[in-house]
Amino acid sequence: MTKKEFLSALSRGLSKLPRKEREERVNFYAEMIDDRIEEGMSEPDAVASVGTVEGTVSQILAERPAVAEETPQKSGNGRVGVILLLVLGFPIWFPILLSLFVTVASLIFSLFVTLWAVEISFAAGAVGGVGTFFVLLATGQVASAFFTLGGALVCGGLAILLFFGAVAATKALWRGITAVCRRIAGLFKRKEKNNV
Repeated sequence: MTKKEFLSALSRGLSKLPRKEREERVNFYAEMIDDRIEEGMSEPDAVASVGTVEGTVSQILAERPAVAEETPQKSGNGRVGVILLLVLGFPIWFPILLSLFVTVASLIFSLFVTLWAVEISFAAGAVGGVGTFFVLLATGQVASAFFTLGGALVCGGLAILLFFGAVAATKALWRGITAVCRRIAGLFKRKEKNNV
């Protein structure tokens, strides 16, 4: 068998390996044969001294699982590094994350409370204006009574309009809170499934 035939058969036998690794192995055996030819062996004798193609392929593939077992250790070391970084960085990232969460939550809460406070104020203005209308009418202040009634009707109309907006905002806020909670819970559920 010639060197070219041996290397071609070796390359076909190692076709399951990645291209770079296969080329490295073929080049190694090409150099080995060249060295033996330089030492004075004929090409067929140099090829025969290397061994059969099947034996060489079997030997290379038998050595390979030991290399494959080392790969998970590297990814495990990366995971340990990330965990170590999270633990050591906890005094920095946790307060920042907590303050961001509290700020956003308090902003949403204050907007929510303000919206409903304005709604209640308009409704109270409408009820109080109607009550004041009757008091002013009973005391004979007709012009002031109807002016107050007009203000009460404006407050009542605004209260009705704002009520629908406040209810829609409350529903949207509730949907947003439940969606965020589901996403957070989903992160933990996915991690549990991955760990099992």
